[in-house]
Amino acid sequence: MPTDLLQARSTEPVDHAAVDGHRVASVVTEVLEVLLEHAEHGTVASSPEIARRIPVSGAAIDAAIAQLVEDGTAVVAGDGLTLSDAGRQRAVHAVRRHRLTERLLSDVIGLEWWKVHHEAERWVGVVSDDVEDRLLELLDDPGTCPHGNPIPGSNNRPDQRGEIALADAPPGPVRVVRITETLEGDDEALQLLQNCGFLPDRDAEVQRNDDGWVLVAGSVQDAALPPHVAAHTYVQPF
Repeated sequence: MPTDLLQARSTEPVDHAAVDGHRVASVVTEVLEVLLEHAEHGTVASSPEIARRIPVSGAAIDAAIAQLVEDGTAVVAGDGLTLSDAGRQRAVHAVRRHRLTERLLSDVIGLEWWKVHHEAERWVGVVSDDVEDRLLELLDDPGTCPHGNPIPGSNNRPDQRGEIALADAPPGPVRVVRITETLEGDDEALQLLQNCGFLPDRDAEVQRNDDGWVLVAGSVQDAALPPHVAAHTYVQPF
């Protein structure tokens, strides 16, 4: 069972009936993003990682996983989850629409960069096939979301080979590549990155690593990025 899979994160009993249906739909999309990322690397998403990367209640995660397992989208593999053959196509579909929506909010509507992830979650289930086609035409088939993560099915996916975690980057000039899905849900971290201009597709500089804190020169100002931000921000040194 999914609850056993993720283990209890609270001593309180979980009442799945009380979990908000819209919130579960949003968490389903987030779980699919994690599972698709692992599928592309041929690995299984462990239960602790799923819980760590999606900072919502255990009940909401359990309900989302239960839904994915029950409809055959995901299957239990050891102590984690993986996509079924049919589930992979559903994941591609859901992730593509989520990231296209983020592009619409950022590039057309002009919503602040750090806000688009959570706002796009509210659009889950709203984007139809016709709307998706129009988004692709309107946005000219973008290769990534505003955070730099590839959009499945795009004909314009960028070459992100050679990317490394900022935490592992040596001092020197870099190109900011992407912010992981894990960090997209952290508003405080995204505001820090936005304020210093350490954003995807911008040039910056790594100054030094000081006990896990990475000092950087962004396109706006210098900043000290904490370890969890450095671990989930990817760059290409040059």
